[in-house]
Amino acid sequence: MNSDNYQKKDITRFLELFEKLYMAVAMISIFVMMLSISADALSRYLFGSPITGQYEFTQLYLLVILVFMALPRTYVIGGHIRLNLLDGYRRKIPFNLSERCNAALAGIAFGAIAYISGLEAIEKFVNQDKLFGAVQFPIYWSYVWLPLGSGLMALRLIYEIFVPLPRHDNQPEGEL
Repeated sequence: MNSDNYQKKDITRFLELFEKLYMAVAMISIFVMMLSISADALSRYLFGSPITGQYEFTQLYLLVILVFMALPRTYVIGGHIRLNLLDGYRRKIPFNLSERCNAALAGIAFGAIAYISGLEAIEKFVNQDKLFGAVQFPIYWSYVWLPLGSGLMALRLIYEIFVPLPRHDNQPEGEL
């Protein structure tokens, strides 16, 4: 094997490690969400009093973590909705050029999202923004997850320009 193959394997391993780590965080988030919503419902019906701040905690933290931390791994395993209307024509284009152009454009878009949301997250941390209400949540932690998930998604897409993911048509996807 030459050094290019080793570098590709190392980069692939690095991306897969973080994608799986992010997916594990998303899975923990959905588990905590399930527990907190169930506890809130039980508290409402058994004790006549909801858990204060549970709705805000779910909305501001857990849902954001779930969506953006699962984004890169869901893409890799083919879990997103994929329109294959023009696949017959696109497959005739040499060098997977269509897939590579899509990856480049999406990588640029996700990179821009990661950059802009990262700047916003830094600003929220500097200002120590809080949500005022019955419970004062430090809302700045909610801004961390968007640049992390979008940033890893951008890295994956940029890498896919050079090393496209293998796509297996008519095969069920979903391996974590």
